[in-house]
Amino acid sequence: MNDRRRNEEREALIAGDRAGALTPDEAADLALLADVLADPSSWADPGGGLEDSVVAAVLDAPAEAPSPPRRAARRDESRRRRMLLGAVGIAAAIAIVVGLVVATRGSGSGPDFTATLNATALAPGSRASADVTRTPAGFRITLDAHRLPALRPGQYYQAWLKNDAGVLVPVGTFSSSDGQVTLWSGVSPKNFPTITVTIELTDNDQSSSGRRVLVGEVHAG
Repeated sequence: MNDRRRNEEREALIAGDRAGALTPDEAADLALLADVLADPSSWADPGGGLEDSVVAAVLDAPAEAPSPPRRAARRDESRRRRMLLGAVGIAAAIAIVVGLVVATRGSGSGPDFTATLNATALAPGSRASADVTRTPAGFRITLDAHRLPALRPGQYYQAWLKNDAGVLVPVGTFSSSDGQVTLWSGVSPKNFPTITVTIELTDNDQSSSGRRVLVGEVHAG
C-alpha cells in the first residue's frame, strides 16, 4: 500500500462522520494533519524534561556578535520570543493530534441502525445491507448491494425511506449494480423504518415508479 493510500485512510479516519462534507480549507488542514501523523518523528517520546530543556535552551542561548546594546537587546528578546512560540506551537500540535486520535477512536462505536434488504421479483438473486449512522449533517446510509439488474440507458436506482403511513422520502440515487454507495437522509430511520430501492427513469417525474428491486426494515444497531 503506497503512502498516498495510507494518508487517504488516515484522513477518512480523522474526518469520521464529516467525510465528504468538509470545506476546501478543512480538507487542506486534514491533509496536512495526515502528513504529520505519518511522520514517525511526530510520535517520538519527547521525554519528561522537554519543557525544562526548552526553557534552559532559551535562557542559555549564546549571545550574538557585539552590537549596540539596545539593538542587541531587541534581537535577544525577539529570538527568545520566537523560540518560546515555537515550543508552544509544537506542544499545541501534539495536543491537537492526540485529541483527534482519541476522539476518533471514541467515535468508532458502529452504526446507529442496520438493515437487511431482500430482493423482489424484479431482481431475483439480488441482496443488500445498509448501515445508518447519525451525524450532524443528517443520517449517512452506507448501502452495500449485490447482483442488482444492469440498468438500461436513461435508468437509475433511487433509494427511499418510508414511514407507516406510506410517506416516501428520497435518500439518494446511484447507478452501480454491485458495490457500496453512500446515501443521505434528513429524516430518522426511527420514524421512517422501511428502506426500498426502485428503478427510475430520467423522465422529470420525482415520484416513485413503484418498480422496487430491494426492500428491508431498519432496526436500531
